[in-house]
Formats: sequence, C-alpha cells, structure tokens
Amino acid sequence: AIGLSTAASSISSNSDLGQKLLSSARRLDGYQDAEVDYTWVANYSLKFQGCHTTPQWNEDADGEDDVKLTNLNLVRFRLCPSDTCATDSAYGCKSGYGDYVVSMDTY
Repeated sequence: AIGLSTAASSISSNSDLGQKLLSSARRLDGYQDAEVDYTWVANYSLKFQGCHTTPQWNEDADGEDDVKLTNLNLVRFRLCPSDTCATDSAYGCKSGYGDYVVSMDTY
C-alpha cells in the first residue's frame, strides 16, 4: 500500500512501484490488449486521482441468502508525461495523458 504522502505526489512509471501498478491497471478508455508493451511509458509519471467504490454483481452468490451485490474498491490514477506532470496540481497534466484504474488492494 502507498502512504498518503506518496499518493499526493507522482510516481515514476519506470520505478518498480510504477511498473507494478501499471501491470495490474485497466485503461478507462476501454482499450485492452492482452500483450501490452509498457516501454513507451518510461518518461511518464503516475498521478493519483482518487478512490472510488462501485457496486458489482457477486459472482459467488448462489444461494437465496447470499449477498447479490458487493463493492469494488478502485483507485484511479493518471499517466502524465513527466515533463508536464505538476506535483502541486490535482490533475497532474492537461494533455497527453491516460486515465487508469487498479484495485485498491493493489494500490
């Protein structure tokens, strides 16, 4: 887990932590490729955007008394070009970015 002080700044995409987050993340624009090449992100930074909870159908619910909905806890982050990623801005950057989500447990 990442401490609050780390979450407030940015994380280099080529750091061990950045690579771990990207390997578990899902792009929000819907594009997913089974063989994703992340070498292009070497000069990008991950900027924390916020935490989100969304209801999700419980696939394991098979009995009448089982909980049918469960909460999915996610962290959203923005992948910004490092040379334009502002650590003092909540958005990090305004162009050339991609938004991603990852499980809160992973983050």
